[in-house]
Amino acid sequence: MKAQVLRSLEGKGTALARQILSAVDEMTPPQRVAAGEVIGQALAESDHLPDLKTQVIGELWLRDLELTAWRVLHADRRWDDPDGRQAFLAAWTGA
Repeated sequence: MKAQVLRSLEGKGTALARQILSAVDEMTPPQRVAAGEVIGQALAESDHLPDLKTQVIGELWLRDLELTAWRVLHADRRWDDPDGRQAFLAAWTGA
């Protein structure tokens, strides 16, 4: 996945970015909490950070994933979807 995200930043991954945003958008709040906990536990164990709260680590990772996907879509100048651009701006500014 990391390699695909890096290729996305070169303009080759808008499909992946859209899939990521779609998957995250479809999560219910309890699913997001659960995903954050699982991700956070894995990161805390792999990075040897047992003193950090796993839920916080996981939520930050999910937010970073979403922002990276938005950046990929925004960087792709071929997407001229006004609704998509408004959605990007709303997400970027937190509105």
